[in-house]
Amino acid sequence: MGKEIAVVAIGAFIVWALQMMDKVCDRSNRRQSTLVAIASEIQAIANLLRSDQYLEKFHALASKVRAGTWDGETTYVVDIRSNFTRVFEANAFQLSELEPHQVSKIVTFYTYIQAFIDTVKPDGAANGSEFGEDIASNILTAEGYLMAILLLADEIVLMPRKPLPTLEAQ
Repeated sequence: MGKEIAVVAIGAFIVWALQMMDKVCDRSNRRQSTLVAIASEIQAIANLLRSDQYLEKFHALASKVRAGTWDGETTYVVDIRSNFTRVFEANAFQLSELEPHQVSKIVTFYTYIQAFIDTVKPDGAANGSEFGEDIASNILTAEGYLMAILLLADEIVLMPRKPLPTLEAQ
């Protein structure tokens, strides 16, 4: 009788251990799927920014502001009407599955993206002020957002266990 109880107990332990391993693997797969989806969207956004040379354009404008040669009128308007954050928005509730340092960088990336969009839209801070000093300051701010966005994107794209496919913007 004691041998039978031991066999049942060992069997129950093995079943429990297998179920726990399955749950851990399932959670890990969900975490990686969420991370790959968000990192892929971020990679696409960064590729679009790079292919349209936004950073170079803002560097040139900001250099004129810093050098004091900016004419006070030239700005750069980006009229973004599409939602480029659909994947993030659809997976935001799953951020708790990720590591805190990953969540921090991802949320910061999307916050900077929104701040950049708000700054450069037609009625945004880099365009809609009556005061040239405000516009000049906001041009420098937009340049800073772009630099931070691209640096964060490069870090986030490396977060998934397996490398994302390299997508070159045209």
